[in-house]
Amino acid sequence: MNRTWKLIEEMRKVFLPVSCSWKVEHVGGGSKAMIAIPMEHPRLLIKTLRVTPSRETNVELKILNSAGATPEVLYFNNAQYSTGNFLEGIYDMIDLPYEDVDGTSTLHLSVKNLGADVADFLIEVTGLTTR
Repeated sequence: MNRTWKLIEEMRKVFLPVSCSWKVEHVGGGSKAMIAIPMEHPRLLIKTLRVTPSRETNVELKILNSAGATPEVLYFNNAQYSTGNFLEGIYDMIDLPYEDVDGTSTLHLSVKNLGADVADFLIEVTGLTTR
């Protein structure tokens, strides 16, 4: 009975909705910011992703599998190919399975400001927890 109860409890934690937003401030023109968003679960199915700049600038976003010296790029996009409008930034509906391979239960991102001016970026991620 104890094993069955444990499996039921474990299954309740699967496919729970996850939503987070993170603000990255003062990213200079042509520079890159590495972001680590703390998550409760090390594995997610990322459903939507939005990056909104504070001013008109092109932004480049990468989702990385770890914070190590040579992380693998799991996702890449910029505003030119996502919305076509730099003020709207990046909005993408993706079904990306994500697992944090360095074991820190964080979502690792890289944001690059391709414009000339300093800008702030609001990052919003929605998804589901997975086993």
